[in-house]
Amino acid sequence: MADHFLFSVLLLVVFVGLISACTNPQVTSKSFTTQDATIVTHIGFISEFEVKCSSGDISSLYAELPDGSIIPAAVVGTNKYQVSWTEDTKTAAKGTHKIRIFEEDGYAALRKVLRGNEATSSVSEFFNISVVHPGAYSGPWLRSEFIAVIASLFVSYFAVTKKGKIVA
Repeated sequence: MADHFLFSVLLLVVFVGLISACTNPQVTSKSFTTQDATIVTHIGFISEFEVKCSSGDISSLYAELPDGSIIPAAVVGTNKYQVSWTEDTKTAAKGTHKIRIFEEDGYAALRKVLRGNEATSSVSEFFNISVVHPGAYSGPWLRSEFIAVIASLFVSYFAVTKKGKIVA
């Protein structure tokens, strides 16, 4: 009798879990990256996305960043999430960065794969988003101080040579 009761409870828990899972997610995202690296040491990457499910809900989302690290997605509103990270200005690559998003079950599978030192690509993501980084402006090729020194040397040379011709 107790076994039958436990089996019924387990079946109910699995059934409720299947009903509340998000199906057919529709994702819209927008992203921002730092584009002026003249006075900063790290490039900021921010992706904000909205997830609409045809049925069910999302409990928590986790993101696998391009460097392989895994972070939780922050909830910033109803069905709105945000993922952000920074990279050093010297190593931040321009181009499209793919972020893999996992729900609870996918995150558990991902952690299991990581514990076994296996490739994370074997775990299918819930969905993925892309962050495009066009590159960051790190200043002109020649600093204004350098140009001022070269100009002053040129003017000084021109003045000394003209003075020598005038005096002679």
